[in-house]
Amino acid sequence: MNFVEILGSISDFLMGLGIPVLLPLIIIVLGLIFGQKFATALRAGLTFGAGFIALNLVIALLIDNMVPVVNNLVADTGTKLTILDVGWGVAGAISWATKASAVVLPVGLLVNFIMLAFKWTKTLDVDIWNYWNQAFTASVLYLVTGSFLWAIIGVVVHTVYALKVADHTAERVQEFYELPGISIPHGWAVTSYPIIFVVNWVLDRIPGIKDIKWDQGAIQEKLGVFGEPLILGTILGIVVGAVGGLWRDPVALITLGVTIGTAMILIPKIIGFFMEALTPLSQSAREFMSKRFADREIYIGLDSAVLVGHPVTVSAAIILIPLVLGLAFILPGNKVLPFGDLASLFYFVAFVPFMTKGNLFRSIISGLFIMSVVMYVLTSFGPALTQMAVEVGYEIPAGAVDITGLSAGNWVAWVVYQVARLFTGG
Repeated sequence: MNFVEILGSISDFLMGLGIPVLLPLIIIVLGLIFGQKFATALRAGLTFGAGFIALNLVIALLIDNMVPVVNNLVADTGTKLTILDVGWGVAGAISWATKASAVVLPVGLLVNFIMLAFKWTKTLDVDIWNYWNQAFTASVLYLVTGSFLWAIIGVVVHTVYALKVADHTAERVQEFYELPGISIPHGWAVTSYPIIFVVNWVLDRIPGIKDIKWDQGAIQEKLGVFGEPLILGTILGIVVGAVGGLWRDPVALITLGVTIGTAMILIPKIIGFFMEALTPLSQSAREFMSKRFADREIYIGLDSAVLVGHPVTVSAAIILIPLVLGLAFILPGNKVLPFGDLASLFYFVAFVPFMTKGNLFRSIISGLFIMSVVMYVLTSFGPALTQMAVEVGYEIPAGAVDITGLSAGNWVAWVVYQVARLFTGG
């Protein structure tokens, strides 16, 4: 077994553990390194794991209930769009099915440790599972160039960018979501950052529009009891469900509404698990660093899933589902039909609330621009992703000319891909 195969086996083992096992183990190990007692570290790790399982259960419930709405919307509109979004699976298949994926974890972690050592970052990215974003970049470059060097360049560029944005946004994330000592280097969150920044900058300069403020406080003040997360979520679910054709089945329609409302009150409570686990870890990390490096501060890098519970995130994601589908038909030059990942828009807008100070109006506008960029990136990738998916053994659905996944519409990966093609003629 050569070195690359050994690295691949290690990566496969770690990824095979899954988030509910891998992240608690990492939290426990970090706690012990930072001087926590074993009982404290164990409690923090298991609490974090419990929170992640609970969060994934609620998000899965949301997505499962939104899938019929998405199916109805697509069926009712009809389409001439030739690139079908079949969901995260195609991006995941490309990410981990090439030889280049073996170098992703060691290279990514090495870059992180070097940046920490030279004070180029404050983030220690423990979100190993979501290195699939770097793996996607690396595998795309490897498939188009046949070069491990280009794959490594892709991992380095993607990792450095993610860590720098995570550092830049950390204090605002911690304050807005009340999650101490963390940062978010997650792939889709960090790539949405410049888009949201530009949208905010433009909106701030449009008279009248700049003063629109639909935050949670304003909504509750104007709507009273109907502005409370449980009732507002229920109303949103019923409205979007009706638009998506569930008016034909009143029971299913009301069930969807109650499910959305329930999620909007459950997710913030689940985030309390993360706070319970991360607060002592953050404190231990600060004490550890202050004893050894008086001028150092360290953030724990996590998945953006810990942010999706904010009521504005959930509301914006639900409202955006029919809007994004409609956008796909009127966006000039777009060839992508959103479908498989459409019910997972929570992740695409996870960074929006803290950057818009909880403004639902700006969150929706930002979400439309984020998804426009996603669809243009995927349109540009075009048949290339289909060819890559076929090469790694992905089965194309019947009737789809080309396939893609909204999760693959990462502009960082696309930029590095275009540069590699320019230099190699791939």
